[in-house]
Amino acid sequence: MPFDIRQFQPKAWTLLARSFESDRVAGTYLFHGREGLGPWALAVSLAALLNCEQPKKEDTDLTPCGACRNCRAVFGLNFEGLMVAVPLPPHKTSTDAVELTNEVLETRRREPFALITATATTNIPIATAREIKRSLSRKAPEGITRLVLFDRMERMRLDSADALLKMIEEPPTDTVIVLTAERPEALLPTIQSRAQKVRLERIGSEAIEQYLIGQYQLTASRAQLLSRIADGSLGKAIELIHGEEDEDSSQRAVGFLLFKSLLTQDGPEVVAHLSELISPRDRGQADQLLKLWQSLIRDCSRFAVLGDDNELTNIDFAADLKKLSTYFVDSRLAAEMSDQIKISLADLGLNVHILGSLTALVLKLRALIDATRSR
Repeated sequence: MPFDIRQFQPKAWTLLARSFESDRVAGTYLFHGREGLGPWALAVSLAALLNCEQPKKEDTDLTPCGACRNCRAVFGLNFEGLMVAVPLPPHKTSTDAVELTNEVLETRRREPFALITATATTNIPIATAREIKRSLSRKAPEGITRLVLFDRMERMRLDSADALLKMIEEPPTDTVIVLTAERPEALLPTIQSRAQKVRLERIGSEAIEQYLIGQYQLTASRAQLLSRIADGSLGKAIELIHGEEDEDSSQRAVGFLLFKSLLTQDGPEVVAHLSELISPRDRGQADQLLKLWQSLIRDCSRFAVLGDDNELTNIDFAADLKKLSTYFVDSRLAAEMSDQIKISLADLGLNVHILGSLTALVLKLRALIDATRSR
C-alpha cells in the first residue's frame, strides 16, 4: 500500500471505517476541504476497504490490507469497480477525453496527493457522467462494491450536475458515490443535502515531514520547513519540491508561502524560512521575491477595499489572498510595507548582502504588521 490514509486524515478515516464495519456505509459522500489535503487518496482508500479480501484491524479501525489482488488493482487505479470523472480541458472527441483522463490518472498513480493544476478552463464532461450512468445501470460483478469518484465536483456544470441528481440521491446497489470539492457551497444545494459530508482537516506537520522524507528523500530539516510553510497541505508541500521541473511556478509558490508566513508567523520563523528557501548568491531570485510581494500586497489591499476578486492580479492565489486581505483593512499598512520593499529593492541593486538585506526587511515588515494590529 503506497500510503496509510490514517496518517493524514485520521478523523475522516475513522468515520468511514466504522461505517463500513457496522454495515452503514452511505450511498453518497462529499469529501470537502482545501487543496492538498488528500480527498483523492481518501476516496481510493475507501474503495480498497470496500473490496479488500482481508481487511486488517490496526489500533481501533479497519484498513485495507494493500496486498490482495483487489487492493493492488484499486491503488493502481485499474480496478473494474472504480470509476472516475475528472475535470478536463476543452477537447473535441471522446478519444481525446480518454487520453486526457489517463494523463490525470497517471499523475495520481505517481502521487495521489498531487495538486492538479490547469492553464485552461476545465469541466467534468457530461459525456463522462453519462457513460458512468450507463455503466451503473448494469449489475455489479459478483463480490465487487463499485465506487464512483467525481473529482473536484465544483468543476461540473450546474446543468450537468442536475442531470445526475437521481443517481446521487439513490445510487445503484453495491455502489458508493464520492464527490470531492474544495468548497461544498459551490455545489447545488440539492446535491449537498443528498450527500454525507466528510470534512478533511489540516494534515499534521509530522505526517507531512515523514512522507516527504520517505517518498522524496528530502533531508529532515528541509522536510520540516516545507511542512511548516505548506500550512497543513501535503499537496502544497509536494508542489514546492518540483522546482527543477517548473522553476517559475515553484518560485512563485515559494514566494507566496513566504509572504503568507510573513503575515501569519513571527519574524524569527520567517527569517528561518528565508535562509532555507532563498539562495544567498541569487540576486535575481531575491529581486523576483520582493516584486512578487509588492504585487501580492496590492492584491490584498485592493480586495480589502473593493471586495472584487476580478481585480486580483495573482488569480492563482485568489482563495488565500481573500483571506489574507483582512490584514490590510487599514490601507496604511500596504503603503508602509511597499515603501520598505522599494528601499530593499534599491539596496539589492547596490550589491548588499542578500540574506542580510532580506532579514532586515522581514523584521521591519513584521514590526509594521504588529503595529497595525495594535492600533
